[in-house]
Amino acid sequence: MKKKLKTNKIIKCIYTFILTNCNNWIFDIYFRNKNDTILAELTPSGRGSIAVFRISGSLAENTYTRLVKKKLPSPRTAVIHELYDPERGKIIDVSLFLWFSSPNSFTGEDVLEIHTHGGRAVREATLRAILSLKGIRLAEPGEFSARAFMAGRIDLTEAEGVADLVAAETESQRIQALRQMGGSLKELYERWRQKLVSLLAKIEAEIDFSDEDLPTDLNSVICSETEDLLSEIKNHLNDNKKGQKLREGIRVVLLGPPNSGKSSLMNILAGRDVAIVSNISGTTRDIIEISLDLDGIPANICDTAGIHNATEEIEKEGIRRSHKEAKISDIKIMILDGEKWPEIPSEIIELFDDDTIIILNKSDLVKNVKEKIVKKTPLSISCLTLSGIPEFMNQLTEMVKNRYELGDNPLITRERHRLAVSECYEALKRSLLITEIELKAEDLRQASNSLARITGRIDIEDVLDIVFKDFCIGK
Repeated sequence: MKKKLKTNKIIKCIYTFILTNCNNWIFDIYFRNKNDTILAELTPSGRGSIAVFRISGSLAENTYTRLVKKKLPSPRTAVIHELYDPERGKIIDVSLFLWFSSPNSFTGEDVLEIHTHGGRAVREATLRAILSLKGIRLAEPGEFSARAFMAGRIDLTEAEGVADLVAAETESQRIQALRQMGGSLKELYERWRQKLVSLLAKIEAEIDFSDEDLPTDLNSVICSETEDLLSEIKNHLNDNKKGQKLREGIRVVLLGPPNSGKSSLMNILAGRDVAIVSNISGTTRDIIEISLDLDGIPANICDTAGIHNATEEIEKEGIRRSHKEAKISDIKIMILDGEKWPEIPSEIIELFDDDTIIILNKSDLVKNVKEKIVKKTPLSISCLTLSGIPEFMNQLTEMVKNRYELGDNPLITRERHRLAVSECYEALKRSLLITEIELKAEDLRQASNSLARITGRIDIEDVLDIVFKDFCIGK
């Protein structure tokens, strides 16, 4: 994409040149090419029973008449017709067509969907036929959703919900994405913003119409309502980043001394050999990661190098990475060697905290473990016989569910949301320290603008690239 932007730089106007330097390529595409008719294949590549193509724009109607040689069907009505190659006049397939007229479509434009048989030859012939028509080009990733945003069909948080729903791999991710796509975050932030707009209106009325029947102590009224809003926003921010972690996956790290069974447990959890198992100390040096679905909650499990007093520099680097993973993890699984129980190196003990599950491996060699470590009784397992593995998985799943199970309140799902809400919070706190009503209004206005940036009401050119760059083709 950068190469394409550089190639076009000479012939672009100053407006586009500025956008290119800002790297806002998405914004550039949607405003420079907003009148283009775009095409995408919605179904994955490869053989399948059905392939689906979406066309959006002013030439969608012409596309239908050229491919089908019939009049448009009624909107939202499925019809089956022969699909023709417009250049050669030969039949490509017998296909299903769906027509959505503007503005009652996902993008707000005329939209045509074509459902063909999914064989490779049919798909390729259909693509060639559509692209042979003048004025139609392939869509960029996320361009359909961006057009829906520009048409006011969705806001930015709803667009992000669409992307998250497509990417969802677990039940909690699906539910969270569906709620966001349905407007849960938009409604929350718009409600807060409307409160701020109402406060600003009262201030403007006080300034412009001071002789009218307005609250006698406007400053105290505004401070009271601001404090109520601050309390609500503070609770929203103090969420342990639950929404973001549900979207990206809970980070669970396997820690312990060398040869304690970390890699063996990793292979058991993965259901395949992803880590090297050896009696030689220091075998694991790089971080190995797998993904698990823990009763609907996504978890990223990381295997790390054994922590000990290493002498080789490459081992030391692996151990440094282990400590780094321990710091950023949400849950630690500390795996201890049953053969050396109850001896525990000091560098291991110092990593224990409330986020730690303690595992004593090689239970086939150790019986009746009763000693506690930092007020916790180790859970005995055997990576050889698989004894205790179900109990361990139950304990891990329960810990994850207790901390990260979805509730009813909308959650922050992206860092850009968190930054904007934090800016709003800080602006509101500043406003409470100001007595001059005009200066107070400026902080309230900044708070309102911070919320508006989340949904895309203002400064859309600054966030479009962030929102739509990770979309798949056809969305």
